[in-house]
Amino acid sequence: MPSHPLDPNATRRPLRVLTYSHDSFGLGHLRRSVTLASALVAAAPCAQVLCLTGSPVPDLFPLPERCDLVKLPSLGKNEAGEYVARRLPVSSSEITTLRSELVTATVRAFRPDLLLVDHTPIGPGGELLPVLRRLQNDALGTKLVLGLRDVLDTPLRARAELQRLGAVELLRSVYDHVLVYGERAVFDPVQEYGLPDQIAAKTTFTGPVVPEAARAVRVPLDPDEPHHVVLTTGGGEDGYGLLRAAVAALRGPLRDAALKITVVAGPLLAEASFTALQRAVHGDARFDLRRSTDAMHALLRSAHLAIGMGGYNTVYESLASGTPLLVLPRRRPREEQYERCRRLEARGHLRVLDEATLSDPHAMAAAVRTSLAAALLTPPAQLRCEGADIAARTCLRLACERGDRSRRPAQVGN
Repeated sequence: MPSHPLDPNATRRPLRVLTYSHDSFGLGHLRRSVTLASALVAAAPCAQVLCLTGSPVPDLFPLPERCDLVKLPSLGKNEAGEYVARRLPVSSSEITTLRSELVTATVRAFRPDLLLVDHTPIGPGGELLPVLRRLQNDALGTKLVLGLRDVLDTPLRARAELQRLGAVELLRSVYDHVLVYGERAVFDPVQEYGLPDQIAAKTTFTGPVVPEAARAVRVPLDPDEPHHVVLTTGGGEDGYGLLRAAVAALRGPLRDAALKITVVAGPLLAEASFTALQRAVHGDARFDLRRSTDAMHALLRSAHLAIGMGGYNTVYESLASGTPLLVLPRRRPREEQYERCRRLEARGHLRVLDEATLSDPHAMAAAVRTSLAAALLTPPAQLRCEGADIAARTCLRLACERGDRSRRPAQVGN
């Protein structure tokens, strides 16, 4: 039987995918890019993936075969929530221009069949606009795909920002496809953000994107063994408050509890904060404090309870492994984490902590006790988190369709 014409394994020529993630905060964008790259090369022996990232820790996650990485100068955010250079002493306009030219040069040299953009359709400061113009005017035939987390912000604020940035028009007239990395039943950004029918028609809901290792079958835990609690706040850049509060509860009201506690502080946690955590757990043999780990999936599968913030990766990697989850989602400068966790809590997948627990060790201890007891009685149902595989198949199908576009898109930018 002949192969399907869109089967990526049916073609002899390489299929090149370029992923772009701006990575100004945390580890989520880089994590997702590497996870998707792994799914792409696993799905098609002809696939080659190049990841563009601005992450300050680009080597944190191992790359799959036929994949490499281009590092962009790193960005951060100032107190007003504006993008600024993280390390270089240059202005915002200079860092935007520098990054934009590096992205453009990479596109010119790599000539991708498909560009998969993570989260922001124009890039910080509009740094992707020159790239979109080039792809539009040079007739490279590169397919443009935007991958969105399930939640961007509250519906009202997300609608306003998408309109302000001109993102809705770009999605309608320039991007070929939109991937939503979540379950439509949990949160539907097409409906919640009022996206027009033209965008809805080219949107695929993939389900959550998590590494394959996070989907391994969970080993039943022995209820008679000390309960294993894992504390993690992802990259850790803004996680010290939660880590400090949880440690205070575990060393205070829960000091006599039969627990085994693994704290993964995060590679972006300030050195002074990590030192303070070291002092806080000193002398308590129940604690294993780590700066980072390459075995997070195994830790989660062995945990009776995970405590963290509401970031995309922490939430869905915990739920994929069936690990009970207690979260204190970030609410500033965006309410993305809170919105996601509120929706998932309503469906019984996790429990959201009140911010007051940060200053009340007894309230934090009570929440930990309740969550451990509830998990032993009714373990949480695992979510189907096959988003990486579905996204990879969709991207490869689109990449195989590379050729002259049947429509001339609206002019990009000014």
